[in-house]
Amino acid sequence: MRISTPQFYGSSLTGILNQQNTLNTLSQQLATGSRIVNPSDAPVAVAQNAALNGQIERLGTYTQNAQYAQGALQLESKTLQSVGTLIDQVRQLAVQMNNATVNAQDLRNAAAAMKGYVEQLAQYANTQDGQGNYIFAGSKSDAMPFVLEADGRVRYLGDGGQNQLALGPSLSAAISDAGDGIFLSARAANGQFTVSSNPANSGSATAGPGTVNDRALADQLLLVNGTQYQISFSGSGSGTTYTITSGTGGVFSPTPMASGSYTEGMSLGLPPGGSPAITVPILGTPANGDQFTVQAASPQGLFETFQSLAAALTATDTSPGTNARRAQAISNALASLDQNQTRLLDTQATIGARLQQVQAVQAQNTSLTVRLQTEQSELTQINYPEVITRYQQSLTALQAAQKAFMQLQGMNLFQYL
Repeated sequence: MRISTPQFYGSSLTGILNQQNTLNTLSQQLATGSRIVNPSDAPVAVAQNAALNGQIERLGTYTQNAQYAQGALQLESKTLQSVGTLIDQVRQLAVQMNNATVNAQDLRNAAAAMKGYVEQLAQYANTQDGQGNYIFAGSKSDAMPFVLEADGRVRYLGDGGQNQLALGPSLSAAISDAGDGIFLSARAANGQFTVSSNPANSGSATAGPGTVNDRALADQLLLVNGTQYQISFSGSGSGTTYTITSGTGGVFSPTPMASGSYTEGMSLGLPPGGSPAITVPILGTPANGDQFTVQAASPQGLFETFQSLAAALTATDTSPGTNARRAQAISNALASLDQNQTRLLDTQATIGARLQQVQAVQAQNTSLTVRLQTEQSELTQINYPEVITRYQQSLTALQAAQKAFMQLQGMNLFQYL
């Protein structure tokens, strides 16, 4: 077969250009570390790589959300721990003031301390995270949730919602809690019923906080029916007697349900009979005409409990009647503190469960990200020893082709004549 000079030059040039193109591709692969230099070289790999990039980016967003959620929940838990410490301090103060040896100055100092505790509680309840969001405002995290009014009342300006963050395609976690449920919704005294003393009581007796014997019956009588009980005392000394009447709305029947002789330290079952729903202990010596009222516990959150204790400590009179009324208020406040502490512990347990979930999902997302990145690396990253070998082979082939072309180009028949 005859090969013309143009064919010779054309085929040689094409071979050299192909070698140069291969060498250029290998050079770019070595420079970038990626085997995909031009999308047209591996369209399937390019599509797979794009899908992997999308998954990794979404997982990156979920990981950032999990990190923020973890910080928010840890801040909330730490703040509630501080509130629990504050409750312990208030409880210690209340116990110290609940005795007949305190004087007027002690009470004034304690009342001033309680005012500071209320302000400190407001600071905790209005805690903000690093981005300025109020963590106890529900979903209205841009507004301060708790406002102390001049008259001592507390207004809640948040809502009952929760801020959520996505941790996965169909998974989200609550990163905040409504402050009204934490700080305002516990029930007074023992959580079931309260015992209050008549402001005119002059004896040294106190009552309660009492125990619940039959919760279902107590709920029916106190909450559903609105039944109230009044315990009245008459006489003095060993002749002191008690009378129990019932009613609703502060109006009591003139007909006693039960009566009997009073013995200091006795407990009275309500309603009187063989199976009382609740039991109320009476301590101390009541005066003639002293009365106690038992009714369903109303909501009394932490702020109100602090303020009721502060109010009890402002009465600096140390007469037996005043001391007894103060002791009654302190006893009720201590029981209410227990209810609020339980509410805090329940909330902290919920936060802890959410935090564990966030950490577990975060670990899962991290593991999945590493797996996808490994898969992406196997898909796109070059094998350096292999590519270097191919590069050297291509470079040698190119150099050989160029040298052969130059030698053949210089050949001429007249050189051999």
